Amino acid sequence: MSRLVRDVMTDAPVVSPDTSGEFVYDLFSDDKDLLVVAVVQDGQPLGLVSRDRFFVKMADRHGRALFSKRPVTFLMNKDPLLVEASTPIAELNMLIVRDRPSALMEGFLITRNGEYSGVGTALDLFRETSRESAERSHKLSALAEQLGHARIEALAASKAKSEFLATMSHEIRTPLNGVLGVAQLLMSTELNAEQSEFVRVINDSGQILLRLLNDVLDLSKIEAGKMDLDIQVFDPHRMAADARTLWQARAREKAIGFSIEVQAGKDDRFEGDPVRLKQVLFNLVSNAIKFTETGSVDVEMGFHAIGRRRHVMRVEVRDTGCGVPEAAQPKLFSAFTQADAETTRAHGGTGLGLTICKRLVELMGGTIGFRTTAGQGSTFWFEVPLKRDIAEPVPAAGTPEPVPAAMPAGGVRILVAEDIAVNRAVAKGFLNLRGYEADFVENGAAAVEAVRAQRYDLVLMDMEMPVMDGLQATAAIRALPGPAGQVPIVALTANALSSARTRCREAGMNDVVTKPINQAELFGAIDACLNDPATPRTSVAA
Repeated sequence: MSRLVRDVMTDAPVVSPDTSGEFVYDLFSDDKDLLVVAVVQDGQPLGLVSRDRFFVKMADRHGRALFSKRPVTFLMNKDPLLVEASTPIAELNMLIVRDRPSALMEGFLITRNGEYSGVGTALDLFRETSRESAERSHKLSALAEQLGHARIEALAASKAKSEFLATMSHEIRTPLNGVLGVAQLLMSTELNAEQSEFVRVINDSGQILLRLLNDVLDLSKIEAGKMDLDIQVFDPHRMAADARTLWQARAREKAIGFSIEVQAGKDDRFEGDPVRLKQVLFNLVSNAIKFTETGSVDVEMGFHAIGRRRHVMRVEVRDTGCGVPEAAQPKLFSAFTQADAETTRAHGGTGLGLTICKRLVELMGGTIGFRTTAGQGSTFWFEVPLKRDIAEPVPAAGTPEPVPAAMPAGGVRILVAEDIAVNRAVAKGFLNLRGYEADFVENGAAAVEAVRAQRYDLVLMDMEMPVMDGLQATAAIRALPGPAGQVPIVALTANALSSARTRCREAGMNDVVTKPINQAELFGAIDACLNDPATPRTSVAA
């Protein structure tokens, strides 16, 4: 609550205008702390006599003889500052600073409805200001303490949320690994048409659940400020080729057209985060195909120079679908929001995709938006600033770099450390597809003993196991002498957070494969390790 002038009012002596100077002199002499005397007649303030002004005049040559017998009106300030008692002190301070700085030396008269009420001085203002400052300081200290507690609680809540998500990710990915892994294994067997369709439904449903899980984790990381960009040089033509390969088949299933055009030179390369750019692009394309029943989906990628090396990448995804209803447009980029309930029933989804796209684009320093006409289609676009790479061009799309051939299965022995029986079964099925020989253990301590006793070409190591986890087991294996300590180790983890991948690398693992295990990703990691010239090949013990 703001202070008022009445809070600094002082009951000073009051004299009439015909009071002699000698009388006022006695008042000031008798009270060393008296600063002002008010001159009032019939309740109306006439003037103010300040101690300093009074004694200055009295100190003049013949001053006392001249003024002691005269009325006090000869010594008073006839035009002092008048202020109502209900005026806020802050307003009074502004008035003094702006118009009447002399009031700091001479004081001011305080009135109530025009009649005299009291006086105020600079000392009274200073005391009140000091009191206010002390109170404000106390409140700020209390607020700072509350904010400190709130920050600690927020950090604890954020940590608990991260731990909860990591745990839930692990617990959901573990059974999902069994569902998708077995579905992939079934696809590699001879099935009739009906069985193939059943397996396809299982696999598609599992992939939808996996995308949902990834979306929730991505949104959580973005909100926690833990989403880091991985800036690399990328080829926009290769990015377009990847999009074409992934989405053309889906468009063909719906009997709609799909095209993607890149407006950039054949050798143009740019610096950005290709994974996150693909994530945004693929999400927009996925939505466009999902909501388009007839017509086509067309993508245009353009790169516009805004400086010597700086460019803006603008991507437009145009569709001839149902469009976005006007009522849904303002909240389209909000989390867990879709156009309407009918859209959710017809097409599914959680409403997280566009929210993540917006957050990712903004994280990259860009903007995202859309144009739409209900019943005719939409154009979703995003712009991201990039740097043009001036290094030597890398092979363009259509001329892929040579990929090392898979290591012949004969003679390759792999150790799998995994405590979950379903995951062991999936890993065994995948390794059997390549004809690899495999041994299985259920904890990290057993893995260390197996590597010490038997030569292996590679170890597939789960991170979360009883007795000894995968990180501890890896550290123990790396401490072994000779070739055993150099055996390639690939992590199999249900923890999809980037921090888990970092911990695996720091522990000495060669690569990381996230569960649910993708067959191509697993074999890619195995081939990379087995074909690495720095990896010692071992012979299989009899």
